[in-house]
Amino acid sequence: DSTVLVSNTTWTDPQQGAATTVYCATAAELEGLGGMYFNNCCRCLPAQEAQDEATAAALWELSERLIQERIGRQSK
Repeated sequence: DSTVLVSNTTWTDPQQGAATTVYCATAAELEGLGGMYFNNCCRCLPAQEAQDEATAAALWELSERLIQERIGRQSK
C-alpha cells in the first residue's frame, strides 16, 4: 500500500494523489485554459507566497542557474 504526502498532515494513496492531475488533463471544461491552481480537483487561489512576484523572479533565476550548472557539468 503506497502513500504520498500531499500536505503537512494529509496522506493519500497514489490514485487519490493523481486525481487532480488527471482531472486537469482530461476535463473538457478546462480545454484551452491555463494558469489556474487546483487542489483536490477544485479550482482555488494559491497561497500568498505563491503569488509574490519577487519570489517568482528569485525562483526563476535560481532555476536558470541550476540548469546552467547542470548543463556545464554534463558537457565536460
